[in-house]
Amino acid sequence: MADVATAAPCADPDIGTVAKRQRRTRGPSLDKTAQTRQQIAEAALAEFVEYGVARSTMERIACRAQVAKGTLYLYYPSKDELLRGVVEHALRHSAVYQPLRRRKGETVRALLRRSLLPTLEAVDSSERGMLARLVLSEARHAPELARLYKELAFDAWQNYVQDLLALAVKEGELRTRSVSHSAQPDLFAAPLPVFEAEPEPPVPSACLAALLAL
Repeated sequence: MADVATAAPCADPDIGTVAKRQRRTRGPSLDKTAQTRQQIAEAALAEFVEYGVARSTMERIACRAQVAKGTLYLYYPSKDELLRGVVEHALRHSAVYQPLRRRKGETVRALLRRSLLPTLEAVDSSERGMLARLVLSEARHAPELARLYKELAFDAWQNYVQDLLALAVKEGELRTRSVSHSAQPDLFAAPLPVFEAEPEPPVPSACLAALLAL
């Protein structure tokens, strides 16, 4: 009986090399990536609060985050991009960035209370409180921070409340001719240092009156 032929080795030696290279270049898991990004954002926030944005260094931030400097630049190629990441991370649990889950039969008034109150209470949490302190102390000296906070917190909250008030008008819960931006005072257009009076962006008086009237 003829011997069973054994499988011949791969004729193309480069195939094995390519497979090894593919294994080596496979990136980290999504969970690991998210964890590293969180570590960096939290370390950067602590660094910015302690030293200020201008005097913070990428080297110290990498050390705080316990990652290599190259890893830090892989996630955030510049300090401006890192600053955006810090603000986005601190605001990630804000009602503005959560899906609007309105319960069956829920009024806009009840929805506002359920979504706004926990967010306002969250200001005292470590990250939101740290971000507020950072904005208060650094907004005048770090224009990019001021711009980011206005975009991601200030304007986002204005639009969120505006949409809910418009919904209340549509459904007859709020009696007013208009809750358009043009009908509101210019508080939202004021420079960021108005935040020195309070850590969270104030609600314009027209919106506040509408909220209280619900």
